[in-house]
Amino acid sequence: MSDWLQGYDAVIFGGLGTLADCAELDLAAWNAAFRIHGLDWFWSWETYASLTHEVGHRHLAAAYAALHGEDHRADALDATHQKIFSAKLAQNIHLRSGVRDVLRAAAHGGRGLGFVSRSDLMPVRALLGATARAREGISFDAVILRGDVTRHAPHPEAMQSCIRALEVPADKVLAIVDRGAAAYAAQDAGCHVVGFPSRLAEENEFPADLPLLHILDITKLVRLSAEGQGQHAAE
Repeated sequence: MSDWLQGYDAVIFGGLGTLADCAELDLAAWNAAFRIHGLDWFWSWETYASLTHEVGHRHLAAAYAALHGEDHRADALDATHQKIFSAKLAQNIHLRSGVRDVLRAAAHGGRGLGFVSRSDLMPVRALLGATARAREGISFDAVILRGDVTRHAPHPEAMQSCIRALEVPADKVLAIVDRGAAAYAAQDAGCHVVGFPSRLAEENEFPADLPLLHILDITKLVRLSAEGQGQHAAE
C-alpha cells in the first residue's frame, strides 16, 4: 500500500468544491433559472457568496425571496437550477490541482474513497461523468448526498453515514473539505481533517487550528493532517 497514506484506511472528499471549481457555473445556472421563471432577479458574485455563507446551498432561492419579502416557488426554481447546473458541469469542468494524485494514491493503496456533498444527485452525477477520464476511472466506494440525510453540515450526520458505508474507523479517515461547515462536521465525526478551500470559502470560516491547502500536494497533505499543526500550508 502507498506510504503516502500510511495510517489511513479511507479518504473522504467533503464538498463538490473539493473536486472541481464549479461555483461560477452554479451562479450562472441560478441566474438562468430566474430568467426561465420570469423573475427579474440577478445575483452578482457577492450576493451569491453571501447567501452561501448565510444559509449554505440548500435553500438559496427561498432565503433570497424571504430577504426581499417575495413569495416564489423555491422548489421549482431549485429544480430548474439543478438541471441547468448539471448540464453546465457535464460540458465544462476539470479536476482541481492534485485531486487526481490523491484519488490514485488511495485507489492504488487499497484505501476506501468516499464523497459527501449537500448537492443533489443530478449535478454530482454530471460532475463525476465529466471527470471520469481525468479520474482514470477511479470511483467512490461511498457517496452521501443531500437526500440521504436529514441534517446537514456542520452536523456530522453525512460524514458519519459515509464512514459507516466505508466500514472503517473514523480515526482512520482523512477528510478533505472545501468549506468551514464541512470541516466542523468531519471533526465532530472523528476524522483527521484538512481544508481545501473552494473559491467561495473564507479562511476564517474554518476551525482556527485546521491546516489549509490551496494545492492538494499529497505529501504535504498527509504530513499536515498527521501532525495536526495549526498552521496554513505555504504555497
